[in-house]
Amino acid sequence: MELFNGIYSWDGKKRDGRDPIAWFPGSYHLYICSIGEDDGNVTSFRQHLCLYSETGRGHSISAHPEKFAKHVCEDFSIDLERTLWVEVNPSPESKYEVIVYSRNSKLKEVFFYRVQKRIPTDIELKLIEEHLEHLAL
Repeated sequence: MELFNGIYSWDGKKRDGRDPIAWFPGSYHLYICSIGEDDGNVTSFRQHLCLYSETGRGHSISAHPEKFAKHVCEDFSIDLERTLWVEVNPSPESKYEVIVYSRNSKLKEVFFYRVQKRIPTDIELKLIEEHLEHLAL
């Protein structure tokens, strides 16, 4: 089931008490879909797939994707740690980067994450390519 397919943008301003993704405006192509659901007997490790790529307009989040991911999770009610995050790059040598978020520390109710980027596994690559056609680039 598709949750979102379009341009996700921000204006760089603080709204509703939360910091912006970046202090400069930007936008990304974003595609979110469900890939696994808990059925009572089996718990799916990854429930959503999130493919995103730069539009070429505005600030890039590639260096620090955590705020982007947290905003997307809040806006679409998905779990950061149970989502397969994939950045689609124009470069053919590193076309897809899987972004892995691991809890690093906590301050009151806010979690901080360590971010690792890696190439997709064969199974992930197959899943990405099945859904890539839906990402409006």
